[in-house]
Amino acid sequence: MRRLKQQIMKRETLKKQVYEYLREEIITGGIAPGERLIEEKIAKRIQVSRSPIREAIRLLEKDGLVTVNKGGGVTVFNPDIKNFKYLYECRVELEPVAAYYAAKRITKEQIDTLRKQLFFNQKRSEKYELKTIHDMNTRFHEGIVQASGNPFLIKMISQLRGINSMYRIAILKGNVLRVESAIQEHLKIFEAIVNGYAEEARQYMRDHIVNDYNFYMDIYKERK
Repeated sequence: MRRLKQQIMKRETLKKQVYEYLREEIITGGIAPGERLIEEKIAKRIQVSRSPIREAIRLLEKDGLVTVNKGGGVTVFNPDIKNFKYLYECRVELEPVAAYYAAKRITKEQIDTLRKQLFFNQKRSEKYELKTIHDMNTRFHEGIVQASGNPFLIKMISQLRGINSMYRIAILKGNVLRVESAIQEHLKIFEAIVNGYAEEARQYMRDHIVNDYNFYMDIYKERK
């Protein structure tokens, strides 16, 4: 029984590692939008069997990052501006609610984590590295969602996170002009949450997401 349990845990760990590797490759553009995922090639590249790759692909499909075609084959989700708008319609409603409840439920440990993250963001923002900036932003938003304490809200927003990350990197492509203003907006949200000002936290988060959306749309229009 113990040996079987170890085998199961090893399999789960391998599946998770393959999933995280493929997810990161897709989000950062290492695997291009619209590209086919071929199990045999991936297996050779990362030196694993095809079984954990299939399991990882099922998780990626749930994230919306890949499409399993009816005729067979798997392709990476190809972002378009219409779906980008739909994504932000969801974010602008869901994340302010998370901020509202975070202001009511956040723990001391969660406050300390968010505070450290904000300090780290300010120090690292000077380097203006796209991946670093993306990671900092993601951790801050995820911290607030977790602090909401609402498991259904956490699940809904988490399902959008991968696609949102994919869009952000695809649209930014090295443009980091909004870093400083975004950090200041994060500070306002954080202070409202820490002080228990739920309505202010909700409004500041909504303003932040609207500002993000408008910024990305301006970049998109400039490139057309």
